[in-house]
Amino acid sequence: MPEMTKAERLVCALSREEPDRVPIYDLVDHRALISRLAGQELTLENALEVIPRALDQVLDTTRVWMPAQPGRRVDERGFTHERVDWWNEWQVQTPFQDMDGLVKFVKSEIERLEAWQPKNAAQELAALQEWQRRFGETVIPASGAGEALQDAYILVGMDRFIFLELDHPELVSRWLEAQHQATMRRLQSESGVQAISPIAWVFADIAFKDHLMFSKTYLRSHGFFRRLAEIMGLYHSYGLKVIFHSDGDITPLVPELIEAGADAIAPVDTPAGMDIFQLKADFGRRVSFVGGMNLGVLSAGSPDEVRSLAQRIIQTVGRGGSLVLGSSSEELYESLPEENILAMWETVWDDSRHPIHPA
Repeated sequence: MPEMTKAERLVCALSREEPDRVPIYDLVDHRALISRLAGQELTLENALEVIPRALDQVLDTTRVWMPAQPGRRVDERGFTHERVDWWNEWQVQTPFQDMDGLVKFVKSEIERLEAWQPKNAAQELAALQEWQRRFGETVIPASGAGEALQDAYILVGMDRFIFLELDHPELVSRWLEAQHQATMRRLQSESGVQAISPIAWVFADIAFKDHLMFSKTYLRSHGFFRRLAEIMGLYHSYGLKVIFHSDGDITPLVPELIEAGADAIAPVDTPAGMDIFQLKADFGRRVSFVGGMNLGVLSAGSPDEVRSLAQRIIQTVGRGGSLVLGSSSEELYESLPEENILAMWETVWDDSRHPIHPA
């Protein structure tokens, strides 16, 4: 088979057709590994150039994720965020202190969201084009969207969200719909993004280890799958493949995610309870899988154990397409042994010299 471009390889796998080799995806915040790949030390000052150049050597696709100086900041709505290291930022304070303050905030958010209109679509497109130039052939998403339920509970905290819905269910319904409609207006303004790449991501963290955060009945009755279908349908109308992201074990929701339009599920969180081999057997003709390399093996296994697992995934899940290989955490962080990460990637590259189905 002739060698494919990275975009061709990715689309092939997401279309459940067999590419020349399995594509590779991850987010990488491993400073030593990035420095090793780039041939120079990664710093905050050179990150915009060094990280894309390093990752273009090894990944078929990634998302734009850049480091920044640790510290605190307050956003335009009054939320305080703390960056504890180069890569991770957490919300640590809210602009409300009690339920009355939360209700007032949500009402103001509804007004803001209902009035909001997208601006500078051409400027946003130009910024994406610049990022794609930096990453070379490696595919970055053309667009990304958070689902309203996730965005709401993350913003105010799960406990507050639950109490708010118990006391003010209609207000929560209005809030979720206002968020969703604002998202749809933004995406409708992005009709040119297919020039960037062939993929989009939709984010909705809705599961813990071994179980869902919300029941399937709750999700259905609260419009979760309807909203997903509308977002994914719009992306499909642009000719994009859609990757759905949630951490945790979302196995019970896979049929509904397929029905909503997901072309792939990420990151196949195996330590949380997902079985990538069973998922392939049950759904491999209907959806693709991103990730699947067990983080426990990547963190504590030997390079040979990493190679063995990668080979098994490639030979089974990758058979006939439907696989983009990466970590089950969707993140290669600094405590992971470099040699294990390289062993995972090298297994894919070695496989490209030997067909998945030898003649």
